[in-house]
Amino acid sequence: MADFEDGDPGEQRYQRLPPEVYRRRRIVAALIALVVIGLVVWGVVFAVQRISAGLGGGGAEASAVETEDNNFASFSARPTSSGGGSAEPSGTASGSASADPSSSAGPSATGEGSESPEPSESPGESGGPEESPSADPAAQVQACGDSISVAASVNQESYAPGQSPVITATVANDSENPCTVDPAGQVQYVITSGPAQVYDSRACGAAPEGGQEQTLEPGAEASQESTWNRGMTAYGCGEAATPAEPGYYWVTASVDGVASEPQLIRIEG
Repeated sequence: MADFEDGDPGEQRYQRLPPEVYRRRRIVAALIALVVIGLVVWGVVFAVQRISAGLGGGGAEASAVETEDNNFASFSARPTSSGGGSAEPSGTASGSASADPSSSAGPSATGEGSESPEPSESPGESGGPEESPSADPAAQVQACGDSISVAASVNQESYAPGQSPVITATVANDSENPCTVDPAGQVQYVITSGPAQVYDSRACGAAPEGGQEQTLEPGAEASQESTWNRGMTAYGCGEAATPAEPGYYWVTASVDGVASEPQLIRIEG
């Protein structure tokens, strides 16, 4: 290569550019190539989608037409009304005389049709209601248990010498179902004075005289009365029982483990 003098245009023409310039050019060219490739791919995908959509629409229309034709074909084979036009399809399907419109509309056909379901339904329907009344309703009622509330009351506010308090226990059914209870046989009276228990209706071993069980409807009540002879069973039973001294006493009635609120008994002499 010939030497060039300073300032010669040929030297400026063949002078190499910095590497950074070539690198930027390569990057720009690569980006342009990627954009072109992306546009080409997008165009191909769009064209394929358009072609497939056109083919699918034609297939859907063809299937819809075929389905509509099939529906009308099956519909024509079914009885459309109860008139004469339905006699042939129903006759061919069932193959029995009851498919004839004239025979089904006549009194004899309706009579046979109504008689056949009645014997089959009547035993099933009559069997259930007839068996339930035959059962004993009292046997199905359960004991009240703890679904009751008990209240105690006395017949006077205070008692003079020689007067015996009459205590009443009232049992109420708090449940939503009927239940049975025997107030006379299940009630227990306990009388206390301060912390000391002075009387227990079952302390002396005397079994309570049970009465007939009563069926209490929801919200119904039953009562039982008992007289306290003012004897304190804590100190003996019968004639040996010590009589209660004048003072304040509290009586509690309980039935089947359910106790009432204490009720005041005031003895004045």
